[in-house]
Amino acid sequence: MKTKKRIKKHLFLGLSILAAFQLNVLKPAHAGPTLDATRARGSLLCSSAGRLHTDPNDYSDAGKIAGFDRDFCRAIAAATLNNESAIQFTQLIPQNRFQALQEGAVDVLIRSTTWTFSRDTSLGVHFAATNFYDGQGFIAPKNLGITKLGQLKSLKKKAIACVEKNTTTRDNVVRYVRDKALPVEIMEFNTFEELRYSFITGKCDLYTADLSYLVEVRLQDVPNPDDYLILDDVISKEPLGAAVRDDDPQWFNIVRWVIFATIQAEELGISSHNVEDLRKNGNLAQMHFLGAERDLGKSLDLSDDWAYQVIKSVGNFGEIFERNLGPKTIYNLDRGLNNLWTKGGLIYAPPFN
Repeated sequence: MKTKKRIKKHLFLGLSILAAFQLNVLKPAHAGPTLDATRARGSLLCSSAGRLHTDPNDYSDAGKIAGFDRDFCRAIAAATLNNESAIQFTQLIPQNRFQALQEGAVDVLIRSTTWTFSRDTSLGVHFAATNFYDGQGFIAPKNLGITKLGQLKSLKKKAIACVEKNTTTRDNVVRYVRDKALPVEIMEFNTFEELRYSFITGKCDLYTADLSYLVEVRLQDVPNPDDYLILDDVISKEPLGAAVRDDDPQWFNIVRWVIFATIQAEELGISSHNVEDLRKNGNLAQMHFLGAERDLGKSLDLSDDWAYQVIKSVGNFGEIFERNLGPKTIYNLDRGLNNLWTKGGLIYAPPFN
C-alpha cells in the first residue's frame, strides 16, 4: 500500500514538473531590447552592401536601393514592423562592422560577412543563419598568362596579390600561398578603395576576394572586363550570413527564422506572386506557414502573419537570388550551392513545426 502511495506521489510530482516546464516553454515571448528599440524608433538599423557589395546609391527599377543583402534587411523590417521600407541602411567597412554592431549602431549586420569560429565565439556576436554560400578566389589580368595560381611555378613567374588588412580574406590567402609554396607576394591595404585602385592601375597582379564579389569587380571596376578572368582556384569556404549581438536571444531568433522563412516559402512553392491566393486557398502546410490557421508569431512576439508579410514584400529565397544575382542580371550567377537542398544545393530550412 505504501509502495502504491509512493508511486502516485512521485508520478504526481513528475507530472507537475512537466506541466510547469511546458507552461514556461510555450508561454508567449515578450519583446526583447532590440525589437523594443526597433519598434520605438519605427525603423530597422541594417548594415548591408549592394547586391552583395556595391554602394548605397545603387537603385533597382522600382526605385529601391538594390541588393541581395538589402532584401534580407527588408524581410526583417517586414516581419517586425510590417513595413519593408522602414529601414535605415548603414554602410560599414570590414574594419568597423563588428564594433558598430556591438555598440548598437546597427541592429543586424548583413554585408557578406563570413561566419567563423572566432567571430561567433569571441566578438560578442552570433550568426543567425547563412544566406549565401561562397568561396574565396582570384581575379587576374589575362596577360599574366595563367588560369590557376599553380601555373606560376611552371612559368617561373612571380605575382603580387592585393588584400585588405584585418580580414579573413587576408588570412586565407597567406595560408594558401604558404601551404602551396606559391611565388606570390602579399600586399596589404587599409581600405578597399586603396586595394581596388592598386589592382586597376597594375600595382598588383591578383585581387582576391569572395567569388561572387570578383564577378562584380570584373564587370564594374576594371577598365575592360574582357582583359581579366577569374582563376580556377577556390581556396576557402565562405558561409556568408546575418550577425546580431549575443545579448538578445529573441532578436537572434527573429533574424534567424526570417531568413529561414524565405527558404521555407520556396520549398512550399510560395512566392510573392501567389502568396495572396495560397494564404486563403493553399494546402494546410502553406496556410499554416502564412499564419492563416496557427499561432506562428507568438513565440517571437510578432504578428501571426509575419511570414506572409516577408514573402509579400521580398519574395522567397529563389526570387531574391534571381532578382539580384541570377542569369537575367549583369552578374549572371547560377544558384550552385545556393540552390535548395532538394536541387543539389545547401539551402535548407528547419521545419516550421
